[in-house]
Amino acid sequence: MKSMVLPAMKMNVTNDSTRYFILKSCEGYDKYLRRIREYMGERFYCILEDNEYMEDILKAVIGNSKKGFNKFLKRHKYKGSLNDVHFDEVLVNLREIHNAVSCYILNDYQ
Repeated sequence: MKSMVLPAMKMNVTNDSTRYFILKSCEGYDKYLRRIREYMGERFYCILEDNEYMEDILKAVIGNSKKGFNKFLKRHKYKGSLNDVHFDEVLVNLREIHNAVSCYILNDYQ
């Protein structure tokens, strides 16, 4: 998958821990998209349009991001805590990111 640049997005978050968790979750989301594109071929585009399936994926990305969050914080020299993350905000923002990315891929990127 070649690189893409999306327009800037404004995200509302309660605290730094939530902001950093969104960044960590975006890494997982990116890895997922790359893998599914590689393995699914042309079916990749249908999966992007399946809101129910992608909702489950976003929730799984959040769950998987919890595991490496402390290492992520240390690697980037961020201060935060998993206990301070507002996961509802993370999911809302990941949905917005997914909507922007999938719209770009489905309309402009193919």
